[in-house]
Amino acid sequence: MSAGRKGLAANARPFRYGFFPVIAIGFLLFEEPGVAQAVAVTCWCALWPPAADFISRRGDATLNLRLHLAEVVLTCFLFAASGLPQPLLQAICIILVMSNALQGGLNQAAWTIAWCAPALAAGMLVGAPPAMPEPSSVFAALLLLVYCMLVAHVAFGRVLATHGERTRAAARNTRLQKYLPHTLARRVDADERPRLERRWLVIVFADLAGFTTLVERLQMEEVATMLDGYLQCIAGVTRKWGGALSKVLGDGALLVFGEEGNDSRRQLVAHALGCCKELDVELERLTGDWQSLGLPGSATVKTGVASGYCSLGDWGGGERLEYTVIGHPVNLASRLQDLADAGETLLCERTALLAEVPLSRVMRRAVKGLGEVGFRKIERLTGLEPRMREEQVRPEEEAR
Repeated sequence: MSAGRKGLAANARPFRYGFFPVIAIGFLLFEEPGVAQAVAVTCWCALWPPAADFISRRGDATLNLRLHLAEVVLTCFLFAASGLPQPLLQAICIILVMSNALQGGLNQAAWTIAWCAPALAAGMLVGAPPAMPEPSSVFAALLLLVYCMLVAHVAFGRVLATHGERTRAAARNTRLQKYLPHTLARRVDADERPRLERRWLVIVFADLAGFTTLVERLQMEEVATMLDGYLQCIAGVTRKWGGALSKVLGDGALLVFGEEGNDSRRQLVAHALGCCKELDVELERLTGDWQSLGLPGSATVKTGVASGYCSLGDWGGGERLEYTVIGHPVNLASRLQDLADAGETLLCERTALLAEVPLSRVMRRAVKGLGEVGFRKIERLTGLEPRMREEQVRPEEEAR
């Protein structure tokens, strides 16, 4: 509610900047005020909008409502003391009451009337007493005032309801985006429907070695703590290297490099292997965190890497769609990850041709569904730096 009223206070700024100068211009053009009256009204109309803007920007919703009441008291007193004609004074009072009803509903409007009347009376006592208005004119002004108050109150309720819906929708959107790869979340924000396309990708399957056995000995709260830290680590490191966490499979993860299609194949392989290297480092740190919390076990990842053309985009139809990647490299990376031991990274032969790291000799093994496959094991990962770090350093070097 406070946030909605804060937004309403922001909406009042342009009305102040337009409303008060128009009053000053009309008063000077259609009346013949004295010098003191003209200076007082002109200065107030020129200085009050920026002063109110300055105060409202630094205040909360309650302060803004009090600011509106202060505006009513000071404006009514000054304009009544300056001898504004009755029709103009009535119009100003109606506008001020309606403005307050828009800010705080009928309760704020009632406070406005309660403060407006004595301020007008005090101003008339200080200035020249105005001529008594016609009864019909007073009745018309009151009728218009009541109507404007009701309209403003309805508008106030609808604005708050709309703001509440937008806030809830934004919260839901933020939560739902956490279930999506960050590359897809950007496309959803841009109203871009992910089309089904064929693209050359590097696929990494990562799995937390020995975690299934460990889960059987832990409480659910402990499992949740370990998995949360592990998946947060996977997501952060993958994004850092320009990849996307496409799918979470228990303690396993499917990582995709090349969705945005901005890098060469050799660069994509380097980014994928750099991600694997940093995962080893970060999981060692994560193991230390777990042990400091008294949790048993260690975080050691095993990974399988394959590359080639895959189909990427929306799959399914009707009420359920799945944004995923399908193709031979996906299946091959999954099988290589199954073959890997804890702490190992296995590459298919095609990916090994693009890798610029020390590799073992070619090994062959028959795997389910793919027959015999050739692969190589990474002996050592050195000389790899994250792409995001390069992008951050480069502007600083250019500035120097």
